[in-house]
Amino acid sequence: MDLFEALEKKRACRTFSADPVPESSIERVVYAFGRAPTASNRPYRHCILIDDPRLIRAVRLISPSLIANPPVLLIIFTDLKVALERTGKVAEISSLVDSGAAGENVLLAATALGLGSQFTMISVQAGIRRILDLPDYCRVDVIIPLGLPAGPVRSVKAPASANLCYHNQFGKLREQTK
Repeated sequence: MDLFEALEKKRACRTFSADPVPESSIERVVYAFGRAPTASNRPYRHCILIDDPRLIRAVRLISPSLIANPPVLLIIFTDLKVALERTGKVAEISSLVDSGAAGENVLLAATALGLGSQFTMISVQAGIRRILDLPDYCRVDVIIPLGLPAGPVRSVKAPASANLCYHNQFGKLREQTK
C-alpha cells in the first residue's frame, strides 16, 4: 500500500478482535515509530509495547478516552530529563510534536498492515507512570491501541471548515483541484 492509499484508508478503530497481532506486524510498527524525527536529532522519545492483558486493563481503568479493548498498546513517551538537557527549554513543546509525528507513523504503518489503531491521550500521568514503572521525569504523550479490527471501520467525514489550507496569507483560501 502506498502512502496516499494509507492516508485515505486510515480510520480510528475502536473495536478489536481478540486475535493476536502477528509479530512481523509489531516489528514493522516499531520500525515506523523509530523513523520519526526528534528535535536536533536527540534520542529522547521512546515507546513501550504492552500485550499483557492485565496491564492493558490497568491503563484502560485510568484512561477514560481509551474505550477500545485492544490486544496491544503502544505507549509513546518522552524522557524529559534527556530532552531538556540536550535540546533546551524548547523540548517541552517540540517533544510533543515529535511524539505526534511518531504516532502518525505508527497509525500509517498499522493501516498499511491491515491493523486498526487510533490516537489516545492520557491525563493521569502519575497513574500511568506507576503502571508502566516509569520514572517521574518521563511523560506519556500518546497511547495507541493496536489490533485486528473486529469489523469494518467506518469513516467519519470532517466538516468543510476543518483543515483549511490558505495560500500565502491567512484568509486567502487555497483553491483545491480535487
